[in-house]
Amino acid sequence: MNEPLVKVTRGDLVESTHRVAVAVCDAAGELRAWAGDAHLVTFMRSSAKPLQALALIESGAAEAFGLTQEEIAVTCASHSGEEVHVRAARGVLAKAGVSEAALHCGVHAPIDRVSARALAAAGQAPTEVHCNCSGKHSGMLAVCSRMGWSTDDYWRIEHPLQQLILSNVASMCGVDPASIVIGIDGCGVPVHGMPLTAMATGFARLATGQAVSPQRAAATKTIVRAMQDNPYLVAGRERFTTQLMEHGRPQVVAKSGAEAVFCLGLPELGLGMALKVLDGGSRATYPATMEVLAQLGALQPAQLERLAGWHHPAVRNVLGDVIGSIAPTLVLQRA
Repeated sequence: MNEPLVKVTRGDLVESTHRVAVAVCDAAGELRAWAGDAHLVTFMRSSAKPLQALALIESGAAEAFGLTQEEIAVTCASHSGEEVHVRAARGVLAKAGVSEAALHCGVHAPIDRVSARALAAAGQAPTEVHCNCSGKHSGMLAVCSRMGWSTDDYWRIEHPLQQLILSNVASMCGVDPASIVIGIDGCGVPVHGMPLTAMATGFARLATGQAVSPQRAAATKTIVRAMQDNPYLVAGRERFTTQLMEHGRPQVVAKSGAEAVFCLGLPELGLGMALKVLDGGSRATYPATMEVLAQLGALQPAQLERLAGWHHPAVRNVLGDVIGSIAPTLVLQRA
């Protein structure tokens, strides 16, 4: 009965269920609340992008190249490929003096349907800058430009950039770099596997600047400010991450990841959260995340109301009729 689930109903029947695991930690790495297996080891996927962006700030690249807040935000993004995202990613590359041809993130049409249709109507094919990870890759190339490192193989784990990122992620998450499981992300760069508790610790440190050096605390503040002030650059039109930060700031800094991973930091509560839907079903991510925020008391009632459509989404048929709902049933356990 206490198994953390997200239930999908059609009429009066529960048609599908998604199991969820959640860890909530403070900056010291103490587990403060959880649901399911808080120590589940999984890949951080794109939720790691704000931590990966530390290299951009700490190397001095962002300052040296005069990157704007919007451009810093897009380096933390899984963006929708809208014009504002493409322009920001190109801005990072241009200021760093790196050709767009150096991007090694792959090509897909913009996630945003309006942008994808506009691109097709103009007779243009998508390029790597339209990839949802082009901002992250642009930031990585900017670091290479600043440090004088090769841009020909920046995505390989042996490259000094990826070794620096591995060290930064491990330090933020409070784990030994050797314990991190390395895989390859959808965009070709290394991806980091670790317990949910470690991810939550990393986001608690990101959000608070606690349990890190003063220099790193300044870098985390820069990243958090850029993300919170420019949530549209971090995701895009009608995206949960964007709307959560738009309606939840300054209490929330958040980043989604593929395969139904979601991480966020709560500066005012001094906490970080990492959530994984075990079957990778992203439709369960948003209701489960909203339920955790509600149970933590992280948002005001008015904020919860504005985000209610993500907390208890309606299931609609192709005619637009409401024929069911998606509802979280998880209950946080407290330390």
